[in-house]
Amino acid sequence: MKKHLLYSMVATAGLALAGCNGDYKDWEAPQSYAPEAASAAYGVTFAAGPQASFAMPVAESDLKIVTLTASASDVTGYTLKHLTVNGVEMGGSVSDNNIIVKANDLLNAAEKIYNSRAAVARTLEVTSEVALNLASGDALTGATGTTNVTITPYATPAIDAKGYYMLGDFVGNGWNLATPIWMESKGNGIYTATVNTPNEGSNWFKFYCGSFYSDSNWDIVNQGQMGCQVNGDDKLENFLVYTGDPEFGSVETPTISGQGTFEVTLDMNNLVYSVKRAEAQYFIVGNLTDPTWSADACKRIMFYAHGGNTYSYTTKWPGAWDLKFWSGKDIGNWDVAWGAGDGDGSPTGQLTNQSSGAFQSPTKNEYYTLTINMNSQTYEWTRLDNQEPTEYTAVSLIGDFNGWGGDIDLAQEGNAPHNWYGRATIPSDGGLKFRANHDWATSWGTSPDDEGKPVGDTYYLGIGEKNITVPAGTYDFYLNDITGRWSISRVE
Repeated sequence: MKKHLLYSMVATAGLALAGCNGDYKDWEAPQSYAPEAASAAYGVTFAAGPQASFAMPVAESDLKIVTLTASASDVTGYTLKHLTVNGVEMGGSVSDNNIIVKANDLLNAAEKIYNSRAAVARTLEVTSEVALNLASGDALTGATGTTNVTITPYATPAIDAKGYYMLGDFVGNGWNLATPIWMESKGNGIYTATVNTPNEGSNWFKFYCGSFYSDSNWDIVNQGQMGCQVNGDDKLENFLVYTGDPEFGSVETPTISGQGTFEVTLDMNNLVYSVKRAEAQYFIVGNLTDPTWSADACKRIMFYAHGGNTYSYTTKWPGAWDLKFWSGKDIGNWDVAWGAGDGDGSPTGQLTNQSSGAFQSPTKNEYYTLTINMNSQTYEWTRLDNQEPTEYTAVSLIGDFNGWGGDIDLAQEGNAPHNWYGRATIPSDGGLKFRANHDWATSWGTSPDDEGKPVGDTYYLGIGEKNITVPAGTYDFYLNDITGRWSISRVE
């Protein structure tokens, strides 16, 4: 008799718990059904809740996005087991037969899924799994349903008609209001800039609206500042936080990690920005390439990258107004050709691309390495100790793409001895190497640290004897057989 009375009290307590809230926890092993069976057996349906479509800001932070019903009278409540939005797990709860989710949680999910903060209605797929709390005191697992929720993010600032600029730890700026780095408009709210960072560690920066530009007053400038949510964030892709941001609040300062050249893209439609390392390509033009200083000829004479925005080229130099050089995007534009003073044969010097003159090696017809540092915008000539480097009859490509046989020969540049160039199509992803004289006595590859790392759109890795991994595509191949430096550049 006492045993039956105790069971009845427990069952009644369980029923009360189930009826009062959505946090019912079955302390015994719950009954289990397949989702379809549970839904069918108890007539469970999942429908869009009364707040399944909303725009930010909202008056309430807790939104009823799914409404649950059951035709069976012995279903007294529900316990939320899992909730996913577009497949990503999210927190939630059940109250009064409604599944409740935080508005900001849905907003963050929508922004991440669409990689956008634009005030555009975004539809998300919500999958809910609930346990059914039964009048008997049992819990029944396995009822699942899918509904949609539509959210419109906060309105975003209008695109500034005066454009955008950057300030930060950049070569040529250093947070100097008088020398901003103005971004180039690409149309449709997209702006880009190429920046040089001086620090191997963190390089801090922010974006600014052109309408608030001042060359001396930070109070004015800071009215249009834009950055990130977490101070010191070095993500390569990130959401933009702006002055007066209703979602993220204060504007914090992002960073770029590492020294070098970076391409920064600002998307003002979606309020996102991205940072991409852009070790630039620099091409030599002058007596070394062609007596007429042809722009087309210079495309075969590319500086070899060292990393950190430093480059070099080694060969026998004529020593008579040898060269200027262009960045790859500026070939043919003499107004921005890099050089120094006319006839300058100094072993070191300053570079400029404003009304520049040609410069030359310190002595004529000798082997030098010319090193350029585009962070400090300086150059240095280093004479080789060995003025009779080993001669090779051929330098070629060999690899997985040709079954490690049937070499593709490169051509030695006649005016730049010991430098080889060729264009080839690699039909499939795989490894390759450069080698001399069609045998393995001398070959060039990448370093152990970089083995297996794909070249992709970049064009150099460490120097060594390991295979270079190159994705399928058409490339320009460059190699210097004295230094072992090579470049692989994807042809657009």
